[in-house]
Amino acid sequence: MTESPGGQGAPEHDSEAAALLMEPSTPAAPTVPGQQTRDEVGNASGTAEARVATESVDDAEDTEDTGADAGETFTPAASRNPLRRIAARVVEEFLNPSPGLLLSLLYIGLAVFLTWKLLFHPTNSLLAGNPYDQFYFEWQLTAVEHAITHLQNPLFTHTMNAPDGMNLVANPQIIGPAAVLTPITALFGAPVSFALLTTFNLAATATTWRWFLRRHVVRTETAAFVGGLFLGFSPSMMSHSLAHPNLAGQWLVPLILAGVLRLREPDRRRVRDGIVLGLLITAQVFVGEELLLLAAMGVTFFLVAYILMKPRQAWAEAAGFLKGAGVAIVTAGALLAYPLTFQFAGPQSFKGIPFDVAYYSADLKSYAVYPNLELWGDPAKLDPLAPGGTEQAALVGWVLLLVVALMTLWLIRNAAVRALLIAALVLVALSVGPTPVFDHGTIDWWPLGPTGVWTHLQNLPLFSSSLPVREALAVSWIIGILLALGLDKAVLYPQQMVRWVVFADVVRGFAFACVIVALVPLIPRVFDTSPRHPIPQYFTAGAWKECVSPGHNTIVGVPLSDGGDRTNQTWSTAADTAFDIPQGPVMAPTSTTDKQVAWAKNNVLWTAQWLSYIYKNGGSATPPVNPSITNRVRLDLETWHAKCVVAEDGTQNLAAIKNFLDQAIAPGTLEGGVVVWKEPTG
Repeated sequence: MTESPGGQGAPEHDSEAAALLMEPSTPAAPTVPGQQTRDEVGNASGTAEARVATESVDDAEDTEDTGADAGETFTPAASRNPLRRIAARVVEEFLNPSPGLLLSLLYIGLAVFLTWKLLFHPTNSLLAGNPYDQFYFEWQLTAVEHAITHLQNPLFTHTMNAPDGMNLVANPQIIGPAAVLTPITALFGAPVSFALLTTFNLAATATTWRWFLRRHVVRTETAAFVGGLFLGFSPSMMSHSLAHPNLAGQWLVPLILAGVLRLREPDRRRVRDGIVLGLLITAQVFVGEELLLLAAMGVTFFLVAYILMKPRQAWAEAAGFLKGAGVAIVTAGALLAYPLTFQFAGPQSFKGIPFDVAYYSADLKSYAVYPNLELWGDPAKLDPLAPGGTEQAALVGWVLLLVVALMTLWLIRNAAVRALLIAALVLVALSVGPTPVFDHGTIDWWPLGPTGVWTHLQNLPLFSSSLPVREALAVSWIIGILLALGLDKAVLYPQQMVRWVVFADVVRGFAFACVIVALVPLIPRVFDTSPRHPIPQYFTAGAWKECVSPGHNTIVGVPLSDGGDRTNQTWSTAADTAFDIPQGPVMAPTSTTDKQVAWAKNNVLWTAQWLSYIYKNGGSATPPVNPSITNRVRLDLETWHAKCVVAEDGTQNLAAIKNFLDQAIAPGTLEGGVVVWKEPTG
């Protein structure tokens, strides 16, 4: 691993690498003694050491900063022409790859290795840990692709929850990645796009975190690489990579943090930096909106703690920071005005969250437990402290906690480290939810009493639509930053302790050993997959089109889609979401007059109730079909805007279903692997 050039020392304590996190990167800021300047690097031979040395030098001197890691040759023409400069940089990267490029390729290789079972067989495989959410996001990739290619509003769709439809931006969404992946989805299908997105999220998150750490936090490539490795493949990333791309897509978070830090640097272009930050915030809303809330909370807690410890410095930087922040808020506000209004006040908008907040809270003991997706976890068993296989962000293991705690004590004189620690403790307090527990038992020694902080916040906007356990995602980010800071100090320690080199080498070796012991148990396992159930030919060959017509674009599948069964959803995905389905895993308002959220409303209509009953129990209690029932079925089909009911050949209790629908609609016909009951014309 390439480090700072030999013989260069490091500043002491509050001016050391950790201070780069918050101290302005100006010529007045502490730098490594004897370090080359950009001009010197421009006249150098362009070796790898020169490039690494450049990264620790102040980027404020470069008004056209691209935020990359490698050094480059600066010429007046390149400075005047950003396009020429970018082209020159790309050529330089190919001719003389920087450490950042090489390490990014390593991250990509690891991501491909972990997802290869899905990535190489996307149309035949499903993530074994969470196929239901994979079906949902594959459907969403297709729905957004369909909306874009047909010039429709991607924020809303009637494809699900017919006839009311679905406020897509108000539900868990990845509209941004889905829009970018539209060509791939259109050409190769949603399973391919989903597999690519899952792999990309892991590699890109590691890469951007490494860049952020190397640019703004640490001076050594080793510390940045290890920090990026942990943050890109941490338990939180691995668990949410089980078909939660909206929470695994964390690659914009480090860029947003970098944008916030730049606002406090003097001699910056405030308007430009504010606009860039506003664009990043806007993009994050469509990549993973909840991640933006977590990042905002973490930054807020950190800044408040840091300002209280460094009030004079904060006051000196306040004017420039607030100017840039104001530009960012105006930019993001203007771009998000319509989408957010649509989300919170548009059709099928709602308030609240339909899940048990107490269940989706972190058990305090879970932070010391190892998740089942990592080496020391049991791959065959989910720890009972975790609220589901996709919510293991809090499970980081006791060894890592111990090592990070020791490193934090080592760095505790640094104000930024203390602020990070305070922010982490506040986020942990939020993550345990309204009733804090330790190993399923109520915490008697909790300083806030039997009720947690979440109890006092859960009815506030944004908090009312969040799950406490997700705060552990932000805790994981802070753990990664502290880990990188501690390792960075260990790497540079022998250069600081010039008179005690042997002792410093022992300390460095001990720190490296601790980091290895902490991270080895968290080595991620390759994602397991399961076979994908084939889609009936009726939907893949387009025969379903006989069941739709203007004003009747819904196909009712048995069993009807709900929060668990996603059969109809997969049929819709296979048909490019060109027809609508009733019900489905949708968050929607309880009624037209009650905006409180309801999850996967099902069996609202009489026909849905009886089809669900027959599917589960058979036809022994089915009422005799008479004209009244026939008329009721017809009215329900009209409410759904449907004229066909479809059940796959081999469906559970198909004989009883067929007996009922043959009389209630018309005799069913077997075609393309499904039985179709089509309402008679006229």
